[in-house]
Amino acid sequence: MLVTTADLWAPRPGTLLRWDVSAPASGAPATLSLNQRNHLAGAMAGAPTVWLAAAFDVDGPIDPVALTSTWRAFVARHSSLQLEVIAGPEGLRARRHRPAALTWSLTSVGPTGSGEETRDALRAALDERCAPLGYPAFLPAAISRADRSTIVLGMDHLHCDAHSVAVAVEELADLYAAFAEGAEPALPVVGSFLEAVEQGYDGPARVDPEDPLLRGWGDYLGRRGHELPTFPLPLGLESGERAAQATVVAPLADAALMDRIGSRARRSGASTYGAVLAALATAIADLGGGERLDTLAPVSTRFAEPLTRSIGWYTTTVPLTVPASLTAAGLAEAGEAVRHGVRLASVPLDQVIGSLPEPLVQTRYDVFVVSWIDYRHVPGGSAHLERDAQHISASALADDVQIWFSRTHTGLAVRIRHPDTATASASVSGLLDRLEHTLVELGTSAESAHPDQNHRRVGAS
Repeated sequence: MLVTTADLWAPRPGTLLRWDVSAPASGAPATLSLNQRNHLAGAMAGAPTVWLAAAFDVDGPIDPVALTSTWRAFVARHSSLQLEVIAGPEGLRARRHRPAALTWSLTSVGPTGSGEETRDALRAALDERCAPLGYPAFLPAAISRADRSTIVLGMDHLHCDAHSVAVAVEELADLYAAFAEGAEPALPVVGSFLEAVEQGYDGPARVDPEDPLLRGWGDYLGRRGHELPTFPLPLGLESGERAAQATVVAPLADAALMDRIGSRARRSGASTYGAVLAALATAIADLGGGERLDTLAPVSTRFAEPLTRSIGWYTTTVPLTVPASLTAAGLAEAGEAVRHGVRLASVPLDQVIGSLPEPLVQTRYDVFVVSWIDYRHVPGGSAHLERDAQHISASALADDVQIWFSRTHTGLAVRIRHPDTATASASVSGLLDRLEHTLVELGTSAESAHPDQNHRRVGAS
């Protein structure tokens, strides 16, 4: 699956179709998760829309009847898409709509003449529709063409996470194929996000105040003066200043190199993710970023099997400190850092913040985050390649760097979001160049290839 952003998206022109959904003025009360409450607080404060979209191709022109049935079945299957949030005098109120009570209508927006026109029209529609207040906060759409068409589902972050985008591609493709053939769809049982929130399964439960994992969070933040991590290379912004977002999407390593990196990591007691983090830390250190890399990382809270295919926001955030070293000891330490971070995922973030002896310090609006997703092990797997599946995120403002590593059957790619300044662009360009070289070094089959490897960083010479 290609992970990209709205400003880089390049859909082919065609006839644009969109589906609008109307909901009754009533619904059952619903509970919001911590992620959703934080997301809504940002929206209420004027933060830009944050949406994620799934896009994939199907053969031939769109069958509107089959795709309408697909949308209906998909929303009926996933409770997060039945959620509405309303802002009123007494604050935010959440409610859940019965799928049978929803009214659907199809609009043909008309043909587009270029890829740029197609992208701009879809981006405007996604920005308008995929906002967290009101219903729906998602947009079903398609680009119909004679040879090969594209199905698009945009969802406000309120409804989903990155894993959900992969699930949406797999299930929408299966549903559409069944309805187009006049067959009855057969999908496995799926868990309900709204029920998971009510039962506390969408995230960790509160721990004992003396739990060592809670102290682990305190140690990490205390060492930093309770300041959240920031990207350690220059970005060219003054304090409090933000810029338009720029995005870089680049391949980093092919499948063979990633297999070698995985073998090297396992020999040192690390995961492939841990090894790639060590390579990232090393590349940043080579550019003057310091000997240890502090960052935050999202991890999944899909603890129960039925939640694997559930559309929802099943993530929490953990702290990581990774050494800038590709030695066996360095990789082992990076592996333990990842394992420790996963253990810290069992502590709720609101409890972490409430337990701090000093207020949390956030010097930038954004937070330096490094994400990892292995698309080989999510629903759809290699079929995403055949469908030309894409994960597209909204573009907004930025004052820090956020990095998404995506591993597929073809290798490793990265998407980097950064402020659109000359300084930030130079920092990110230099980082990508160093990181490619560092990954090649990491994939060296034997440490004896460089006798002095235990005493140097890659690129330090």
